[in-house]
Amino acid sequence: MPSTPGGRTYSFFGAKDQMGKRINYRKIAFDTYGPVCAHCGFGIPAVLEVAHIDGNRENNDPNNLVVLCPNCHKMHDLDLISTNTIIQMRDRPKIVDWSKRMKDAGVKAALKRKRRAAARKAVVTRRRKQQSLNQEEGDTP
Repeated sequence: MPSTPGGRTYSFFGAKDQMGKRINYRKIAFDTYGPVCAHCGFGIPAVLEVAHIDGNRENNDPNNLVVLCPNCHKMHDLDLISTNTIIQMRDRPKIVDWSKRMKDAGVKAALKRKRRAAARKAVVTRRRKQQSLNQEEGDTP
């Protein structure tokens, strides 16, 4: 197992503590910040990644970790999203006001169902009229 000049051992799968146990920095980050991308708000935990802000995979201090989706993680690695922005976004309160997001959702859905039913009824009526016109044309020689 590779080791650093200071004597710490590390592996591809993450740093280890003094007892040789693997440190689960993903669990630390998810427990501290929640399973939501700090930058864009994407929230499927299986897809989310944990970034080390200073780039040192052995530094698993919660202040050095941030939960990001793969896209935001790559953009951060390429410096398209600055570290300061990531830290600010990570530390901001994440309060979702569903009343703003779902405003009138029930009313809109009901209105859509009503319009859809009216459209179906109109289609049936047009077909009946067309069939009756076709029959009348067929009856007259």
